[in-house]
Amino acid sequence: MNQERLVEAPASPPEPADGPAPRPVIHVVSSYPPALGGMEEVVQSLARHQFDLGVPVCVVTSDQGSGPPVRAERFPVVRLKSFTVAHTTIIPRLLPTLARMDPRALFHLHVSSAYVPEIVWLVARHTKRRYVAHVHIDLQASGRAGFLLGPYKKVLLGRVLRGAAAVVVPTPDYRTIIYEKYGVPRERIVVIPNGTDHRISQRSRTLPGPEREKRLLFVGRLSVQKNIPLMLDSVAAFLRRSDQTATLRIVGDGAERSRTASAIERLGMTDAVTLLGTLRGPDLESQYEEADAFILTSAYESFGLCLVEAMTKGLPIVTVNIPAVRNVVSDGVNGLLVEQNAEAVAEAIHRLFTDAVLYSTISRNNLAKARQFDWRVIAGEVSALYESI
Repeated sequence: MNQERLVEAPASPPEPADGPAPRPVIHVVSSYPPALGGMEEVVQSLARHQFDLGVPVCVVTSDQGSGPPVRAERFPVVRLKSFTVAHTTIIPRLLPTLARMDPRALFHLHVSSAYVPEIVWLVARHTKRRYVAHVHIDLQASGRAGFLLGPYKKVLLGRVLRGAAAVVVPTPDYRTIIYEKYGVPRERIVVIPNGTDHRISQRSRTLPGPEREKRLLFVGRLSVQKNIPLMLDSVAAFLRRSDQTATLRIVGDGAERSRTASAIERLGMTDAVTLLGTLRGPDLESQYEEADAFILTSAYESFGLCLVEAMTKGLPIVTVNIPAVRNVVSDGVNGLLVEQNAEAVAEAIHRLFTDAVLYSTISRNNLAKARQFDWRVIAGEVSALYESI
């Protein structure tokens, strides 16, 4: 619905444990579910778990991708009218809205594109507030206006990040990136991973026999960042070189959907690849449960929430060796890390599906590692960060 309003009625959080009452927190983000995206899911899960911990939470966002909520929130979600220019969400009333909000509240800024970070910085500076900047991804240039991204990062985004009381990043690789690119002091950069609420399977997997068709899975936004063409070329290369048959299910939607569908037809893979669109909740979890391996060939990532979701089901992973991803997946331990070319990815898929010991070892290790990404623990770490500043 394209109008400015509170979409959920505010409610008091549960009573906190003994001690001082938690400081109110305002999450500021360019878009929020039901809008699609890993950042959107992270903000939603974090806010929900903070509320459960007794933190007074509010979300201020745009009306991009808004519609009937999948599940009603128990805290206020303020959706402001907006429009998009060069992949950037512009929210005209964001500045006055933030300036009027509870002066005791801490801003938790979620950084993924321009405009929203600069507005938070302006409001914080003129109202003498403190804010936490949470970097979800260091975007790369794309589109006609891509040439503006470099100067923007150097002049504006760097100032926003350096002005934050703390900068949260999801991986150690990103801690180095933020320090080197934006000059944020290392002691103010805090690594807190993303989490998941997916149920962790109780039993690890064993490799299906060679007679059974193998099922590959990808979950994510269909965007340039995810490098879907490389994934399709990799699966095609595997099918050409292997005596095993396999299918690929693609869960997600986005700007590259039509190009993806065209590429599937061009490669003659319409019988092997299925576009399932967006799935959530049990429908999404069932896809992880039914798959035999997870594949990710992104050009760049900051974390890869889908990797953790795959881990919860003991699903072996084949992915590319890029910054941040290698902080989540260790080669030969809980997945296979390879170079960004189709033959290397195809070889890794073949290796995984022909080595029963490797397959079961990776599955077992993934189940163990998945326990590190419990949102209840991570939300507690974020709340402890608030108190430290």
